[in-house]
Amino acid sequence: MNKNDEKTWVKLRTVEGDITAEMLCGALESADIPCEIKRSMLASGLGAHSVSLAGNQATLFVPEEYLAAAVAVLEAIDFEPGEE
Repeated sequence: MNKNDEKTWVKLRTVEGDITAEMLCGALESADIPCEIKRSMLASGLGAHSVSLAGNQATLFVPEEYLAAAVAVLEAIDFEPGEE
């Protein structure tokens, strides 16, 4: 792969639970915004997918050039993207 074609991914938001992350990533992808999820070591190690597992967090990443659009999508669905 040509290095010039590689995207720079940036952190969009950290959320509680894989399920929330999957739903938000789905909303972003529906808006044609690429999305990746980095799961916590706890969820990855246990294979757990939950919103109630204590300490289970997931971080959403988007390509840098899509960041403003991704924030707008989260605002449109009233997800409070500015708060962590």
